[in-house]
Amino acid sequence: MKKLIIASVAAILALTACVKDIVYPYATFSKLENTIAYDETEAVTVTVNVSALVNIEAINLVYTVNDGEPVTVEMHPQGKGYFATIPAQAMDAVVNYYIEAITANATSTSAIASYTVGVIPIDFSGLKINELNGNDKFIELVNTGSSDIIMKGVTIVKDASKTIWTGTEDVVVKAGKYLLLYSDNVTGSGGAQEGYPTELVFSGGLSASKPVRVQLFDPKGNSLDDFNLLTLLKSKAPASYGCNADGKWYYQDATPGAKNIDGTDVVFE
Repeated sequence: MKKLIIASVAAILALTACVKDIVYPYATFSKLENTIAYDETEAVTVTVNVSALVNIEAINLVYTVNDGEPVTVEMHPQGKGYFATIPAQAMDAVVNYYIEAITANATSTSAIASYTVGVIPIDFSGLKINELNGNDKFIELVNTGSSDIIMKGVTIVKDASKTIWTGTEDVVVKAGKYLLLYSDNVTGSGGAQEGYPTELVFSGGLSASKPVRVQLFDPKGNSLDDFNLLTLLKSKAPASYGCNADGKWYYQDATPGAKNIDGTDVVFE
C-alpha cells in the first residue's frame, strides 16, 4: 500500500511539473512624449518607452486629426525607447494619439495623448502632491512651476488601481498656488465640506490609519508624483502627511490650501 501511495504522489508531481506558469501578456508604457508643432510646417515626433514580460511583436502609433479616420504608423527603436513621426498638419488641427503594443496573446494601449498645432503645451512637471489628510479627507496639490497649469486630463490614482479624480479644463492651478481636493465622503449632504465644488471632489475615502498609495499623473499617463505607504508599517497620522521643501514627508498639523509647516517625525524620504 505504501508503494502505491508513493507512486501516486510521484505521478501527480510529474503532471504538475509539466504545467507552465501563465506569463502576464500585456505591455506597460512610460515617458510618452511628443515634440511641439509650432505651426503648420512642423512634423511631430512621438517617443515612448515600452516594456513587457513577453516578446513584443509590434509597436504602433495610432493617431487621428480632427476626429478623422485613425492612421497607424510603425514605431522604431531609438535608444531605450521607440519613436514615430506624425506629418505636419494645418494650424489649429487637433491631433489625438495613443501607442499600441502587440504580443502573441494581447494588444495593449497607452493613455490617449493630444496636441493642437500652434498651441504651446502645458508643463506639468511642477505639479506635486503637497499634503494628504485621512482625518479631514483631503488631498492638496501644489504648482511649484512658473506657469499656470490647466488641469484637464490630470488624474489621481489610489492604491495603484482606482482613478479617484480627473481634472477638468476649468480647474487651473496658478504658479506657486495650491489645489485642495476633498473626498465625496465629506462633501455630501450634512458633510463637513457640504457644497464644495464638484470638480474639486475625489471619489472614495482616504484613511489616516491604513497604508495608502496616491499617485499623480499628467494627461499622457506619465507619473508626476507618488506617495506610497503600502509597503511601510506606520502608525495613524495625527493630522496630515506633508511634503516639505527638503523633499521629505512628515507628520504635521493640517494646513489645507496653505504652505506646509515644519514636521517633526519623518514618514519617509
